[in-house]
Amino acid sequence: MKTWITTLAFLTMAATTFAQDARLTSKENAGQGGVYRTSISSGEFYGKLVSYMQSNNEIVRFQTDEIMFRMTRDQDFLKALENLKGFRFENTLEALNVLASHGWEVRAATVVSGRSGDEQHYLMARPVDTMMPVSPWLERRAPANSREK
Repeated sequence: MKTWITTLAFLTMAATTFAQDARLTSKENAGQGGVYRTSISSGEFYGKLVSYMQSNNEIVRFQTDEIMFRMTRDQDFLKALENLKGFRFENTLEALNVLASHGWEVRAATVVSGRSGDEQHYLMARPVDTMMPVSPWLERRAPANSREK
């Protein structure tokens, strides 16, 4: 009986010592040190819809950050995102309806008064099942792009 308990205790200790969460990587793979997650089970991507009047025409643009292309491997989402960024919407309602059909939701809306009139800004969010975190501060940059000297 002592042998069984000792063996069980040894195996438990070995398992807890060597076990590592599958979402974590080791320090030597993490760049400049530290352990970080290689995937997140769920989250949201954010974009901005901007609408303003220019020469009596409504200009509507959907803007996202380029880093989103590194955070997912979903090719259908990436292709739709690239097409949405370059598309010229007729009006704000069309843009909101098209974005809603692609899974985007309005999180906040504000009106900003500028020199050329009012601009409407919509913070859009799209829930995703998995995403890969990015750490731009760990990536090597060229001296021209670096803020540090």
